[in-house]
Amino acid sequence: MSGLIKSELTIFIVMTGCGMAAGLLAELFKSCASVRGYGQFGRTVMEIILFVLIGVMISEFFYYCDNGKITVTGIGSLLIGLWLWKKFFCGILTLTEADNDEEKRRGKHF
Repeated sequence: MSGLIKSELTIFIVMTGCGMAAGLLAELFKSCASVRGYGQFGRTVMEIILFVLIGVMISEFFYYCDNGKITVTGIGSLLIGLWLWKKFFCGILTLTEADNDEEKRRGKHF
């Protein structure tokens, strides 16, 4: 395999993982905010912290991949990772008591 192909595969795999990690981090913050019962101010502060952490994480992943160059492959892979998180894993961490009651009413039992 040539160096260019290895580089592009590395960018694709790492940035897809970054997208999935960003989805996980967002879900953790939302789950924590709903369980703790923060008010509007607390949720706003947590959301700002979330965006800062995701921004730092994305910049570090880009730095690891290609010394901080933002490429179409990197952005596309990040979006694919976010889509994969949304498609396969979203909603796993947010099963609280209210969610379970709503699912019982709809007839969905696990």
